[in-house]
Amino acid sequence: MYKQWQYLRQSRWLYAMALVLGLMQALVFDVAFDSPFRHLAPYLSMLSLAGFLWLLKDLTLRRAAIFGYVFGLGVFGWGLNWVYISMAQFGGAPLSFALLANAAVVAYLALYWLVAAYLIVKWGKTPNQRLLLAPAVIALLEWVRSVFLIGFPWLSIGYGFVDSSLGQLASLGGVFFVSFIATLFTAVLLWDVPQRFARGKLAVALVLVIILPLQLASPPAADKTINITLIQGNMPVITEYNHARMSKNLDQYMALTDKVLAHRAPDVVIWPEAAIPFFYVEAGDFLANVWEVQFTHGFDLITGVPHIDFKSNDIYNAIVLQKYGNDPNAQFYYKQHLLPFGEYLPFRPVFAFFKDFVDIPMSDFSRGQVVQPPFLAGGLTFSPSICFEAVFGDEIRQSARAADILLNISNDAWFGKSKAQAQHLNIARMRAIENQKMLVRATNDGLTAIVDRQGKILQALPPFKEGTLTATVTGYSATTLYAKYGDTPIIILCLVMIAVITKIGLFLRFKVAGEKV
Repeated sequence: MYKQWQYLRQSRWLYAMALVLGLMQALVFDVAFDSPFRHLAPYLSMLSLAGFLWLLKDLTLRRAAIFGYVFGLGVFGWGLNWVYISMAQFGGAPLSFALLANAAVVAYLALYWLVAAYLIVKWGKTPNQRLLLAPAVIALLEWVRSVFLIGFPWLSIGYGFVDSSLGQLASLGGVFFVSFIATLFTAVLLWDVPQRFARGKLAVALVLVIILPLQLASPPAADKTINITLIQGNMPVITEYNHARMSKNLDQYMALTDKVLAHRAPDVVIWPEAAIPFFYVEAGDFLANVWEVQFTHGFDLITGVPHIDFKSNDIYNAIVLQKYGNDPNAQFYYKQHLLPFGEYLPFRPVFAFFKDFVDIPMSDFSRGQVVQPPFLAGGLTFSPSICFEAVFGDEIRQSARAADILLNISNDAWFGKSKAQAQHLNIARMRAIENQKMLVRATNDGLTAIVDRQGKILQALPPFKEGTLTATVTGYSATTLYAKYGDTPIIILCLVMIAVITKIGLFLRFKVAGEKV
């Protein structure tokens, strides 16, 4: 068997295996929250990681780099095969350009796995050192991917564990810490140790995946419960200014709200991103009429709406809180982490040609502040975010510390009937775990859901259908370690681990298989 593995490492089949392993890792992120196979996703992820590490640990630098890159092509090539949809279907781009742009995104992101494989082999002088380096290098590069250039931490390994006990470790160190522990667990099982150490190796693995998560079992005290209603209008994407077409959005969301109010009045009603397609100043008469309904039934309204700041002439993708009381001042949240190429054009001198092929409305927004005041609605404080912002845990937690509950509104209709919806929801669920707060998520066409503080879906609406979801939600004011310190501890841990293994070797002072390390 050993000779067969050696042959595979030295043959061209190595790269085909890398692609297969990458595709396996990508399939993990396709599993929907209600799939009967969702609990198998972590095992598939670790199986993919095990194959990746086992083949990588004995490769030369050149072959390791190619192996890592092909693995990355498998992960992102399958996992992000929906990116072109918004450009081709709604942005007016030729299909060829949209597919080429999609391929460029995949080719760029795969470089992170190339770098990971290269550094693991370069810095690790023995197979065991390489196995121990892998968790630190992979987790650190996931963090780099979240902050470098435009920042795009989609499909981080940790998201595949959102339905497992291991995923609960995110409240200690975030999704990258989950990636670190999952990779470390896999590496531990692959350690080449004498037989007398086999039980110890298994014990370390069990501590990583069973005992540590159990320490998080005690729930924080609940502060308050309220009733909320999420409205999913299932309206088509608006690609041009058409007053009649845009007014249909308003009619739809008001009609669905009226249906709810006919039976009972919740404390808060939440409409998704782009529910009001007009600028806030243009929707004044409509919102005044809505306020009269609010005053009659006694509920606060939170909705997505674009907003112009006439003092600075900045345009924001915003959320507005309109309370039903006598306070005439609306409170706004301005999206601060904009979607590149969709809401702003990064590196304009380089990508100026992009506008010649793609015409996406509202694609030049200004950024809001990273930390903004929470919304006080219905007696609970909501930490708001819009769409793509749910991907950035270290930014979400900074506002979440002052809130009782997380709020995310989105309009994933831009990506059609693709797996982007399921991936986006699973990513947002991780934010609930990191902060140990419930998450309410209102979307235009799915997936609208209520998520508990452990990331479990309590209620959800079917996608691509109009509907309403009324539920009782609970606020939690307690703050997790991750909410306090963010990604800093896992960054330090990875850097220290790399330094120790490569320079000092404190973890490797034993003989393995006759080799002195």
